[in-house]
Amino acid sequence: MFQPEGDGWEPVTVGESDTSVYRRTDVFAKCCSPAGVEELRDERDRAEWLAGTHLPGATVVDWLESADGACLVTTAVPGVAGTELPESLQLKAMESLGRTLRELHSLRDCPFERPLASVIATAEDVVRRDAVNPAFLTDEWRLLSSKELLDRVVAERPYIEAGVDLAVCHGDACLPNVFFDPATLEVTGLIDVGRLGIADRYSDLALIAIQLHDEWSADAAPFLAAYGLPAPDQRRLEFYRLLDPLTWG
Repeated sequence: MFQPEGDGWEPVTVGESDTSVYRRTDVFAKCCSPAGVEELRDERDRAEWLAGTHLPGATVVDWLESADGACLVTTAVPGVAGTELPESLQLKAMESLGRTLRELHSLRDCPFERPLASVIATAEDVVRRDAVNPAFLTDEWRLLSSKELLDRVVAERPYIEAGVDLAVCHGDACLPNVFFDPATLEVTGLIDVGRLGIADRYSDLALIAIQLHDEWSADAAPFLAAYGLPAPDQRRLEFYRLLDPLTWG
Protein backbone atom coordinates (compact mmCIF):
# COMPACT_ATOMS: atom_id res chain seq x y z
CA MET A 1 0.00 0.00 0.00
CA PHE A 2 1.29 3.44 -0.96
CA GLN A 3 2.09 5.78 1.95
CA PRO A 4 1.89 9.61 1.89
CA GLU A 5 5.19 11.46 1.80
CA GLY A 6 6.49 13.42 4.77
CA ASP A 7 5.77 13.43 8.49
CA GLY A 8 2.77 14.39 10.57
CA TRP A 9 0.12 12.25 8.87
CA GLU A 10 -2.57 10.84 11.16
CA PRO A 11 -4.68 7.87 10.01
CA VAL A 12 -8.40 8.48 9.57
CA THR A 13 -10.50 5.57 10.74
CA VAL A 14 -13.96 6.75 9.64
CA GLY A 15 -15.51 5.85 6.29
CA GLU A 16 -16.00 2.68 4.27
CA SER A 17 -13.36 3.17 1.60
CA ASP A 18 -10.97 0.37 0.59
CA THR A 19 -8.19 2.94 0.57
CA SER A 20 -6.08 4.14 3.50
CA VAL A 21 -6.86 7.74 4.45
CA TYR A 22 -4.61 10.12 6.38
CA ARG A 23 -4.93 13.74 7.51
CA ARG A 24 -2.30 16.41 8.12
CA THR A 25 -3.58 19.83 9.20
CA ASP A 26 -5.83 20.96 6.33
CA VAL A 27 -5.17 18.23 3.75
CA PHE A 28 -6.16 14.59 3.31
CA ALA A 29 -4.20 11.82 1.62
CA LYS A 30 -6.05 8.83 0.20
CA CYS A 31 -3.70 5.96 -0.65
CA CYS A 32 -4.23 2.67 -2.44
CA SER A 33 -2.43 -0.45 -3.63
CA PRO A 34 -1.70 -1.00 -7.36
CA ALA A 35 -5.09 -2.70 -7.75
CA GLY A 36 -6.87 0.49 -6.76
CA VAL A 37 -4.94 3.02 -8.85
CA GLU A 38 -7.46 3.24 -11.67
CA GLU A 39 -10.33 3.85 -9.27
CA LEU A 40 -8.38 6.48 -7.33
CA ARG A 41 -7.36 8.16 -10.58
CA ASP A 42 -11.06 8.35 -11.48
CA GLU A 43 -11.70 10.18 -8.22
CA ARG A 44 -8.84 12.59 -8.89
CA ASP A 45 -10.15 13.45 -12.35
CA ARG A 46 -13.70 13.99 -11.11
CA ALA A 47 -12.58 16.11 -8.16
CA GLU A 48 -10.61 18.30 -10.55
CA TRP A 49 -13.62 18.68 -12.82
CA LEU A 50 -15.99 19.52 -9.95
CA ALA A 51 -13.50 22.11 -8.64
CA GLY A 52 -13.93 23.94 -11.95
CA THR A 53 -17.65 24.45 -11.31
CA HIS A 54 -19.35 26.74 -8.81
CA LEU A 55 -20.11 23.87 -6.45
CA PRO A 56 -17.89 23.40 -3.38
CA GLY A 57 -15.70 20.37 -2.88
CA ALA A 58 -12.17 19.21 -2.20
CA THR A 59 -9.35 20.61 -4.34
CA VAL A 60 -6.65 18.29 -5.64
CA VAL A 61 -3.28 19.28 -4.16
CA ASP A 62 -1.06 16.45 -5.37
CA TRP A 63 -1.05 13.08 -7.09
CA LEU A 64 1.68 10.51 -6.43
CA GLU A 65 1.98 7.20 -8.23
CA SER A 66 4.53 4.37 -8.25
CA ALA A 67 4.75 0.60 -8.50
CA ASP A 68 3.45 0.47 -4.91
CA GLY A 69 0.17 2.22 -5.74
CA ALA A 70 -0.99 5.83 -5.68
CA CYS A 71 -1.85 8.67 -3.33
CA LEU A 72 -4.38 11.45 -3.89
CA VAL A 73 -3.86 14.55 -1.74
CA THR A 74 -6.77 16.99 -1.44
CA THR A 75 -7.75 19.95 0.67
CA ALA A 76 -9.99 19.34 3.67
CA VAL A 77 -13.57 20.53 3.15
CA PRO A 78 -14.68 22.89 5.94
CA GLY A 79 -17.64 22.12 8.14
CA VAL A 80 -18.99 18.83 9.45
CA ALA A 81 -20.29 15.71 7.74
CA GLY A 82 -24.04 15.28 7.57
CA THR A 83 -23.87 12.35 9.96
CA GLU A 84 -22.56 14.69 12.69
CA LEU A 85 -25.44 17.17 12.68
CA PRO A 86 -27.77 17.12 15.70
CA GLU A 87 -31.47 16.45 15.21
CA SER A 88 -32.39 20.09 15.85
CA LEU A 89 -30.52 21.18 12.71
CA GLN A 90 -31.54 18.43 10.34
CA LEU A 91 -34.64 20.00 8.78
CA LYS A 92 -32.78 23.09 7.59
CA ALA A 93 -29.88 20.92 6.46
CA MET A 94 -32.24 18.76 4.39
CA GLU A 95 -33.50 21.84 2.58
CA SER A 96 -29.94 23.00 1.87
CA LEU A 97 -29.02 19.52 0.66
CA GLY A 98 -31.99 19.45 -1.70
CA ARG A 99 -30.98 22.77 -3.27
CA THR A 100 -27.34 21.72 -3.61
CA LEU A 101 -28.17 18.40 -5.23
CA ARG A 102 -30.41 20.22 -7.69
CA GLU A 103 -27.48 22.49 -8.56
CA LEU A 104 -25.23 19.48 -9.09
CA HIS A 105 -27.82 17.85 -11.32
CA SER A 106 -28.10 21.08 -13.32
CA LEU A 107 -24.41 21.19 -14.28
CA ARG A 108 -23.52 20.81 -17.94
CA ASP A 109 -20.62 19.53 -20.05
CA CYS A 110 -19.57 16.74 -17.70
CA PRO A 111 -17.05 14.46 -19.46
CA PHE A 112 -17.81 11.46 -17.25
CA GLU A 113 -20.62 8.95 -17.69
CA ARG A 114 -22.04 6.20 -15.50
CA PRO A 115 -24.66 4.49 -17.65
CA LEU A 116 -27.08 2.07 -16.06
CA ALA A 117 -25.74 -0.81 -18.15
CA SER A 118 -22.27 -0.43 -16.64
CA VAL A 119 -23.65 -0.15 -13.10
CA ILE A 120 -25.65 -3.35 -13.53
CA ALA A 121 -22.57 -5.03 -15.01
CA THR A 122 -20.67 -4.08 -11.85
CA ALA A 123 -23.46 -5.55 -9.73
CA GLU A 124 -23.37 -8.76 -11.76
CA ASP A 125 -19.62 -9.04 -11.15
CA VAL A 126 -19.98 -8.44 -7.39
CA VAL A 127 -22.77 -11.02 -7.14
CA ARG A 128 -20.84 -13.55 -9.24
CA ARG A 129 -17.91 -13.24 -6.83
CA ASP A 130 -20.28 -13.54 -3.85
CA ALA A 131 -18.83 -10.27 -2.58
CA VAL A 132 -22.00 -8.41 -1.57
CA ASN A 133 -21.57 -6.92 1.90
CA PRO A 134 -24.60 -7.98 4.00
CA ALA A 135 -24.11 -4.90 6.20
CA PHE A 136 -25.36 -2.82 3.27
CA LEU A 137 -28.60 -4.81 2.97
CA THR A 138 -31.90 -4.39 4.78
CA ASP A 139 -33.21 -7.15 7.04
CA GLU A 140 -35.68 -8.10 4.32
CA TRP A 141 -33.00 -8.32 1.64
CA ARG A 142 -30.77 -10.49 3.83
CA LEU A 143 -33.44 -13.19 3.67
CA LEU A 144 -32.72 -13.55 -0.05
CA SER A 145 -29.60 -14.60 -1.90
CA SER A 146 -27.59 -11.96 -3.72
CA LYS A 147 -28.57 -13.67 -6.98
CA GLU A 148 -32.26 -13.27 -6.11
CA LEU A 149 -31.70 -9.59 -5.37
CA LEU A 150 -29.93 -9.14 -8.69
CA ASP A 151 -32.81 -10.90 -10.44
CA ARG A 152 -35.14 -8.24 -9.00
CA VAL A 153 -32.92 -5.52 -10.44
CA VAL A 154 -32.81 -7.15 -13.86
CA ALA A 155 -36.58 -7.61 -13.89
CA GLU A 156 -37.10 -3.89 -13.24
CA ARG A 157 -34.50 -2.74 -15.75
CA PRO A 158 -36.89 -2.23 -18.71
CA TYR A 159 -39.14 0.05 -16.65
CA ILE A 160 -36.18 2.08 -15.40
CA GLU A 161 -34.53 2.40 -18.81
CA ALA A 162 -37.78 3.60 -20.36
CA GLY A 163 -37.69 6.72 -18.21
CA VAL A 164 -34.04 7.44 -17.40
CA ASP A 165 -33.63 11.11 -16.46
CA LEU A 166 -29.97 11.94 -17.01
CA ALA A 167 -28.06 14.47 -14.91
CA VAL A 168 -24.61 14.97 -13.41
CA CYS A 169 -24.82 12.68 -10.37
CA HIS A 170 -22.56 12.28 -7.36
CA GLY A 171 -22.74 8.49 -7.54
CA ASP A 172 -22.30 7.91 -3.80
CA ALA A 173 -24.66 10.51 -2.42
CA CYS A 174 -24.74 9.70 1.27
CA LEU A 175 -24.55 11.90 4.36
CA PRO A 176 -20.88 11.21 5.22
CA ASN A 177 -19.98 12.61 1.79
CA VAL A 178 -21.80 15.93 2.26
CA PHE A 179 -20.37 18.62 4.55
CA PHE A 180 -22.33 21.46 6.14
CA ASP A 181 -21.52 24.74 7.84
CA PRO A 182 -22.85 24.03 11.37
CA ALA A 183 -23.87 27.68 11.77
CA THR A 184 -25.65 28.39 8.47
CA LEU A 185 -26.32 24.75 7.48
CA GLU A 186 -25.35 25.55 3.91
CA VAL A 187 -23.50 22.76 2.12
CA THR A 188 -19.75 23.44 2.23
CA GLY A 189 -18.59 20.60 0.03
CA LEU A 190 -19.10 17.23 -1.63
CA ILE A 191 -16.41 14.59 -1.17
CA ASP A 192 -15.62 11.06 -2.39
CA VAL A 193 -16.67 11.80 -5.96
CA GLY A 194 -15.09 8.76 -7.60
CA ARG A 195 -18.43 7.69 -9.07
CA LEU A 196 -19.48 11.15 -10.27
CA GLY A 197 -20.84 11.21 -13.80
CA ILE A 198 -23.89 11.48 -16.01
CA ALA A 199 -26.50 9.03 -14.74
CA ASP A 200 -30.16 8.80 -13.77
CA ARG A 201 -30.85 11.51 -11.18
CA TYR A 202 -32.89 8.97 -9.22
CA SER A 203 -29.68 7.11 -8.37
CA ASP A 204 -28.67 10.06 -6.16
CA LEU A 205 -32.16 10.79 -4.87
CA ALA A 206 -32.66 7.20 -3.75
CA LEU A 207 -29.41 7.07 -1.78
CA ILE A 208 -30.01 10.34 0.04
CA ALA A 209 -33.62 9.48 0.82
CA ILE A 210 -32.69 6.16 2.41
CA GLN A 211 -29.76 7.78 4.23
CA LEU A 212 -32.07 10.36 5.76
CA HIS A 213 -34.23 7.52 7.02
CA ASP A 214 -31.37 5.34 8.28
CA GLU A 215 -29.07 8.01 9.73
CA TRP A 216 -31.52 10.69 10.86
CA SER A 217 -34.78 8.69 11.18
CA ALA A 218 -36.20 11.48 9.03
CA ASP A 219 -38.86 11.70 6.35
CA ALA A 220 -37.20 12.74 3.09
CA ALA A 221 -40.15 14.95 2.09
CA PRO A 222 -38.46 18.30 3.00
CA PHE A 223 -35.35 17.28 1.06
CA LEU A 224 -37.37 16.24 -1.99
CA ALA A 225 -39.48 19.40 -1.86
CA ALA A 226 -36.37 21.59 -1.73
CA TYR A 227 -34.95 19.60 -4.62
CA GLY A 228 -38.11 20.29 -6.61
CA LEU A 229 -39.55 16.78 -6.77
CA PRO A 230 -42.21 16.52 -4.04
CA ALA A 231 -43.84 13.45 -5.63
CA PRO A 232 -41.03 11.18 -6.86
CA ASP A 233 -41.50 7.86 -8.63
CA GLN A 234 -41.29 5.45 -5.69
CA ARG A 235 -40.69 2.49 -7.97
CA ARG A 236 -37.56 4.16 -9.33
CA LEU A 237 -36.36 5.04 -5.84
CA GLU A 238 -36.74 1.43 -4.73
CA PHE A 239 -34.84 0.18 -7.78
CA TYR A 240 -31.77 2.29 -7.06
CA ARG A 241 -31.92 1.58 -3.33
CA LEU A 242 -31.56 -2.10 -4.14
CA LEU A 243 -29.03 -1.72 -6.94
CA ASP A 244 -26.48 0.36 -5.02
CA PRO A 245 -25.49 -2.17 -2.31
CA LEU A 246 -24.93 -4.78 -5.02
CA THR A 247 -22.21 -2.62 -6.60
CA TRP A 248 -19.78 -2.55 -3.65
CA GLY A 249 -17.48 -5.50 -3.23
